[in-house]
Amino acid sequence: MTDLRVKGDVTKSRLLDATEHWISEKGFDSVSVRDITGLAKANVAAVNYHFGSRDGLLAAVLDHRMKPLMDMRAANLQALRDEDGVREILKAWSSPLVSIFAGSGMSELSYCRVMGRAMDVLASNIFTEASAANRLVDATLQHCMEQRLPGMSQGEISWRLHFATGAMIHLLVHGVTTQADFRLSKAIEYWLDATAQSFATNEGVVERVRPAKTPAARRKTKPAAPLRQMAEVVSAVMGADEIQPISFVTNSTPAESSQNQEKSEPQAALQKEDDGYGELFLF
Repeated sequence: MTDLRVKGDVTKSRLLDATEHWISEKGFDSVSVRDITGLAKANVAAVNYHFGSRDGLLAAVLDHRMKPLMDMRAANLQALRDEDGVREILKAWSSPLVSIFAGSGMSELSYCRVMGRAMDVLASNIFTEASAANRLVDATLQHCMEQRLPGMSQGEISWRLHFATGAMIHLLVHGVTTQADFRLSKAIEYWLDATAQSFATNEGVVERVRPAKTPAARRKTKPAAPLRQMAEVVSAVMGADEIQPISFVTNSTPAESSQNQEKSEPQAALQKEDDGYGELFLF
């Protein structure tokens, strides 16, 4: 019985290691049972025997890697002092990633990718039990930040932490592509600097109120280009004669010319009144 149990433990361990390898290479969604058992040199039925299903195996990997991380984060946040600021809170949340790596038994690249993709899966709520435990830690982090940032709304803090978590996931999964000599401890310091600065830029002042325009400023405001063009077109139309008079050269007498001139004067006056009315209407 002892030999069989030991052999079963070895197979289970190989399946976990193989699953972590493929998660590092492909991600949780793309890992297949045949990929895992082929690398672990185990029977396909071994997955169901030890873990119940493929999802059960993935959940076991998630629990194996994430539970120690969440426990350390919760303990660090609970141990914060009143005088600790935003950077100390963020460090309490992020530093366990570096601490756990030392005893992970994985290469730095594989460890970072597995942890980053595991954090991403937790955020997606696919594995409800692990995600629920992670939300408790996130709620503690949110509470600590709210205590240090009384002038910042809960929504503002929540969004900034959401972006910070996304940046952390990207750092872990893709950080090695940014530089050949990537080191997790150094990358976490860069993340700390950038995230702490994002909270410090307008700490305590989060309302973005646009200054109201004074009456003088409103008077100086120019109309929008389309409206101004429309006004110019309408003004030109209203100021123009609908029918242009046509002049004919005739052999009229001076008396007839005088009469024609008198007839044209009312038309000119009417045109002048129309022009004035058009300006009044527009302006």
